Amino acid sequence: MQCFTTGYGHNMKYYVTNISENFVEGSKEFVSNPGSEMKQIKVYPSVTYQTMLGMGAAFTEAAAYTWSKMSRRKRNELLDVYFGKNGSHYTYCRTHIQSCDFALGNYAYVEDAADAKLRTFQIDRDKKYLIPLIKAALKKDSHISLLASPWSPPSFMKTNGEMNHGGKLKKEYYERWASIIAKYVQEYRKSGITIQHVTVQNEPLATQTWDSCIFTAEEEREYACTCLHKALDSPDGEKTGIFIWDHNKEKLIERAGETLASNDAAEKIQGIAFHWYTGDHFEEVREIHRMFPDKELIMSEGCVEYSRNSAKDPTAYAEIYAHDIIGNFNAGTNAFIDWNMYLDAQGGPNHAGNYCDAPVMCDTETDTFTIQKSYYYIKHFSSFIQPGAKRILLSRYTDRIEGTAFSNPDGSKTAVLLNKTDEPQPFTFCETDKTCDFELAGHSIMTVCW
Repeated sequence: MQCFTTGYGHNMKYYVTNISENFVEGSKEFVSNPGSEMKQIKVYPSVTYQTMLGMGAAFTEAAAYTWSKMSRRKRNELLDVYFGKNGSHYTYCRTHIQSCDFALGNYAYVEDAADAKLRTFQIDRDKKYLIPLIKAALKKDSHISLLASPWSPPSFMKTNGEMNHGGKLKKEYYERWASIIAKYVQEYRKSGITIQHVTVQNEPLATQTWDSCIFTAEEEREYACTCLHKALDSPDGEKTGIFIWDHNKEKLIERAGETLASNDAAEKIQGIAFHWYTGDHFEEVREIHRMFPDKELIMSEGCVEYSRNSAKDPTAYAEIYAHDIIGNFNAGTNAFIDWNMYLDAQGGPNHAGNYCDAPVMCDTETDTFTIQKSYYYIKHFSSFIQPGAKRILLSRYTDRIEGTAFSNPDGSKTAVLLNKTDEPQPFTFCETDKTCDFELAGHSIMTVCW
């Protein structure tokens, strides 16, 4: 299989992943059937919604370190899984500014509190693992966009004197912290890596045992508008967009509504990022899209936590991804980013013991890796929905089939359909008077391309 898609005319290709098979390709043809009316899944390409930025996962130090421990041949195979011509076609990914929980330990780009001029600034730690992985991915596909998020400022800038356990950024360090982030963007650019967007703070309401920092909505607005925007306003005219929140969906309305309350914030903040850890809340995403239709929405982090449990029901975990992607996209989201690309057999490394699952798990002792069911479910979207695609109207005859559909810039169209029930679900796929009959097996996902 080689995707992104190209136009198929009256021919239709479809790809299915079910309990026993990972990616099965088939083909059918539309037939003219103007009298069709029962069990329909209908698409209306003339009715369009948001434009897609892309899909991807996170380049973390944990992922990069794990990747570095594999043999050269396996490293190349691992890159192809996500970025090769038959891979996931990831085009919008995330990384962290300074350390995060999925790093080998706490680290900062500036450690000296007296260094107001940032003369000691360095990204040597990133150059060891993170940057080599990102550059290797860019060599496979140069069209990858990046969102970067900070987990914590340096310890000397915070009220609790450490990078972990929450604390706040002291106001006297607002400008210096913003300058560090701007310098990070500049240094990455010198390394051949462009950071298109940054978030103000990862999970700004979470006091974690790992890297974390608390911002109220008012503090986030003040810092983003008065300091960060100014620091990122590049003299060469290359802008880095700012996204707020970067936390769970259930507080989107309150938080974004307060942060974006001023005209200044509405002008300087490009979008809103969010995570999935508190449940669906698709209604909240839909409402925030209605409230701020000019702001881009990014699902910036989601994963299955505690990897020791993931093998119990891999299909159920894969369905968590597909269900969330469909719900978010149908609510107006522009991008979906999974958490770690690769993790080791323990679900790390993680300096706080916060082990998680990833779609690709590596055994660095045996130089082998396992591609999990979740990888294939995500691929049903990422391999067929191009950056710049427009979501189109999809109408279902039953809630037993979840679905979303898109029209791509190259003229091709794609729909992704999910059956989480135990029973097969028959349906007739329709565009105008053209129809095609299918049956979606229990606990399976299908992508239709035409």
